[in-house]
Amino acid sequence: MIGRRAVLAAGSAFIASPALAIDPGVASGKYDRDGVSFTFSHSMALALDNAEGARDQANILRLLLSDRELPLSAITGLIFTPVGAMARAGAVRGLLIEFSPADRNSLQATVLAPPEGGFSLANISLSDSEGLWSRLDVSATRAAGELKPGVSEGMAFSFSAPVFTDAVQQDLKGPQAAASAPMKAVIARAEAIGRGDFEAAYAMSTQSSAAALKALGPDLLNSSRKFAPELIRQLKAARRVVIRRETANIFVGPDQWSSATLVDGVWKAAD
Repeated sequence: MIGRRAVLAAGSAFIASPALAIDPGVASGKYDRDGVSFTFSHSMALALDNAEGARDQANILRLLLSDRELPLSAITGLIFTPVGAMARAGAVRGLLIEFSPADRNSLQATVLAPPEGGFSLANISLSDSEGLWSRLDVSATRAAGELKPGVSEGMAFSFSAPVFTDAVQQDLKGPQAAASAPMKAVIARAEAIGRGDFEAAYAMSTQSSAAALKALGPDLLNSSRKFAPELIRQLKAARRVVIRRETANIFVGPDQWSSATLVDGVWKAAD
């Protein structure tokens, strides 16, 4: 289950329109700060609409600058994204940037590089009343821009990225939410953990989520069994499920939710 504090995120191959038919994303630049240094060559962006109401604002652009090509699933997610788990594992380096195209004076960036000592990924906030961009053009299908020189120590980049969308397919409430496939998937995984059937729990999880569960180790996994009944109770009491193309969020409270991802046609727990 996810709150605003911590998450284990994962994803699957994801296809969205209308950006598939246009040129692939490119980027240039570097990050060199606090002993972490890398360059990037690829880019893509996802327009966020905040239909769930879990974010502070709508109409945000989530931009990935990376050292390799990744599927769009890497940057899907309500607040947290699979690319974060990939970065912690050393599978990608880059920057995950969020900003409002209507506000050219601020942005938030997550440094996608393995943190030392198991700490969280580094986050950077930039703001400048005179603007952060030398240029920035955003349309429904394409975003291109260049960070203004000197606004950030150790960070410089330009990009031209396709803009994807992840539209809501269903917003279910009450009995429909309880009967939905994503809801059943996360409850089934919690039940497997509760009875100590961890192999079944791994199989009911996305790849990254299963890896994170395994990393907890047998002792911690066994101790987590005592929390399963309360988790199951909360999930069964949830009355809203928002389903997008291949991701879903099950809301058990205003700032608390569980996530699922569609993998090869099967919903799996993604927390």
